[in-house]
Order: sequence, then C-alpha cells, then structure tokens
Amino acid sequence: MPAVEVWGAQPPIELLRLFLDQKGVYERSDWSWKEVRNATLVAAAAPPSGSRANLSKRFTTHFNMFCLPPASSAMLAKIFGSILDGFLKQGFPEKVQEQREYAISSTIDIYERISGELRATPAKFHYSFNLRDVSKVIQGILMTRSSVMQTADAF
Repeated sequence: MPAVEVWGAQPPIELLRLFLDQKGVYERSDWSWKEVRNATLVAAAAPPSGSRANLSKRFTTHFNMFCLPPASSAMLAKIFGSILDGFLKQGFPEKVQEQREYAISSTIDIYERISGELRATPAKFHYSFNLRDVSKVIQGILMTRSSVMQTADAF
C-alpha cells in the first residue's frame, strides 16, 4: 500500500481513482488528456492492519466488495484431496492411493498448528503462513513419478 500523506491522500490510489472517475489519464509529457476505453480494473486487498492503510471511500465505491471467510479444514481437505486424488489415479498402486487422506489431513493439521502457534512479530516477521505453503506441499507431491512411488512407505 502506498504511504498515506499528511492530509490522508494516497497519490497512486488517487491516480487510479481519477482513471475510474474520468475514464482517462493525463499524458505526462504535455499534460494532454488521454481517454481510456474498454478497460476494467480488478483489485484485491486485505483488511487494514500493520502497514496496510484504509482505502478512501471515494475509491472503494467503484468496486464490489467481497469478504471471504477463511477456509475450513474440511474445505481445504476437499480441494487438495480432489487434486491429489486425480493425480494418484494416474498409474499409482492402490497402496499409494490409500495414503492420500493421511497426506492431506497431516498437511492441513501441520499448517493450522504452525499458523496458530507461530505468529508473526516484529522480530520474526517471516512467520507468515498462508495457503500457498499447503499448495507447495501438494505441488511437491504432484512432481513425483509412479515408477518411484510403488509402496506406501515410499509415499
């Protein structure tokens, strides 16, 4: 997020607001007006906290706001389990396919415990965990070959 000025403005956000309000921007070299047609602006933002500032109401009126709750363990198990299930059905032995549920549940359990116990602090700012970490574990499993993973122990 851009830094908030003394008067509360955020210049990059104000430029985007100008673009949305007036359907164009000024050319920097000669200050002529350039109209922009058939453009859509899509934005994503997290709730204000830490270094994130509030967006002005004049800017956010241009958007539809969606507030999504965090995914539950069951939702994560369904999503990542479906991905892993489809992959393991491509030539992996039945013994390996049976380990899918254990791999998914242990990965999600570890993710939830770590993200709950190891909170980010100013001294440990790198302790920020999100679903990208879970997806990287699943992505690593998806890189295996059925010729190597023949037993449940190997999996």
